[in-house]
Amino acid sequence: MTSISILDQSPIDHNEAVSDGIKRTVELAQLAENLNYTRYFVAEHHNIQEVVGTSPEILVTHLLNQTSRINIGSGGVMLQHYSPFKVIEQFHFMSQIAPGRVDLGIGKAPGGFPLATQALQEDIKSSPTSFNDKFHLLNQFNNGNFPKENPYSNLKTTIRNKEVEKPHVFLLGGSERSARFAAEEKVGFIYAYFLNSDNELLQKAIRTYKAFYPEGRIIVALAAVVSNSEAEYALIEEGRTNYVLHFDDGQKLTVSSEHQIDDFKKQSSRTFEIEAQQIEVFNGTAESIKQQIHELNIDDEVDEFMFHMPVQNHSLRLKTVEQLARVYKKSTLKAGVK
Repeated sequence: MTSISILDQSPIDHNEAVSDGIKRTVELAQLAENLNYTRYFVAEHHNIQEVVGTSPEILVTHLLNQTSRINIGSGGVMLQHYSPFKVIEQFHFMSQIAPGRVDLGIGKAPGGFPLATQALQEDIKSSPTSFNDKFHLLNQFNNGNFPKENPYSNLKTTIRNKEVEKPHVFLLGGSERSARFAAEEKVGFIYAYFLNSDNELLQKAIRTYKAFYPEGRIIVALAAVVSNSEAEYALIEEGRTNYVLHFDDGQKLTVSSEHQIDDFKKQSSRTFEIEAQQIEVFNGTAESIKQQIHELNIDDEVDEFMFHMPVQNHSLRLKTVEQLARVYKKSTLKAGVK
């Protein structure tokens, strides 16, 4: 049976303050804890006006201090911008504040557009380390499993004698290749179904991950909003369209609005083709959403579903968290699994 969790991008409307988004994130996290969700993840985005979560490590720490039982984590830290050792130092320190409750989700995307990426990487060398190499290094720092002859084997963080549990590491991705890499690194894998709603690719990623790491934890992050009226359904439709920018070199970038495309054009001279995509948003009653989601787990290999709610309306987000918890009763969750 499958656990449930929340992914929160901390959205705000155009006339709201950043503090509004932070307060609502705290409120949702506390509600999720009271309703026995497994974990609560917050995102990293830069210079995007609709969301406020620029620093997941700070927001995670704040949420740890505002909750007492639920696992809190990043969904995710965008590793291309940072030193792997510094990221592990931060999350090991958090683990001292809330032992056993800290999750570290790592993403490959920039989390923003060229201007923010330039500012974040101002001092990074001209030939940056590949993402896979940075992730492997981060995983080694987290596990402390360098060979003795490696100078890094002498580095210590605030988890020095295994006195607290180290963070649970997850790789965020949307491909079979990412799933295999996560399995090879022996970390959890979060498939971003809300960005790539391809059922065949999802099943391939799940099978590949479980084939290489059968005891690993696979989470499917999907968009879900409980809706009981035409007005609520209209709000869902507003957030259903994503735009994929296809560049000449084969790279892709997904954005969520036309004005984000305009922002990208102002910050970059790169040419691209635009593909509009209707993302899968599971909606309707909580019972019908549960049934729709169940069909994704045909082989019962998904360990956890993580709900992303792509609507600006806070009341609708609260209702979704409450009603989905009601249909996924505590008795159906995997007891003791983190």
